[in-house]
Amino acid sequence: MVNEPTTSIPPSGKKHLSHRRKQIYLQIVVGIIILFCGIVIGSGATLLRLKDRMIIRGPRPPLPAIVDDIQSRYNLSQEQVEKVEDILGKRREIMHTLFEEFRQKTEAEFQQISKEMKEILSPEQYERWESDFKSRRRRERGLWRQGPGMPGPGRFGPGGSGPRRPGPERPDHRRYEPMRPEPLEPNSSPE
Repeated sequence: MVNEPTTSIPPSGKKHLSHRRKQIYLQIVVGIIILFCGIVIGSGATLLRLKDRMIIRGPRPPLPAIVDDIQSRYNLSQEQVEKVEDILGKRREIMHTLFEEFRQKTEAEFQQISKEMKEILSPEQYERWESDFKSRRRRERGLWRQGPGMPGPGRFGPGGSGPRRPGPERPDHRRYEPMRPEPLEPNSSPE
């Protein structure tokens, strides 16, 4: 009796503990599976809800693909196809030139803003301002490139699968517009 361990577990108790441990592991695995399924379902529901607002960027489609799409949609004759190809080819070059000029001019303006701000701010302030300014420009540049109505592959006209602007036929899809705060009125003291 003296040498008997005080914390001995009978063999049936050991079996019970291992069974309990298995149950705990099983519950953890089932919980992880449920969590994963919830994430997948939530992501899918979000994609379905926002699919009209998502814009998938891709390379500009080649001119022949655009012309082929227009030809099939509008049943153009060969003469019309040649004229459409000429028009789109010329205009695409002009648009590219205009966008390049615009990009150069805006870059020069941004450099001028930065130069003028550097004259006003202290070196520490300017460093913080420049970092914020660059991140804001990157964010706005990304939004501008992905803006509504930007054509992408397979989206050349009505009936395309691309984003659509909200209109009277789709009143439930509205754009988010942040609320502007009301101007504060001066405190009126009781007289």
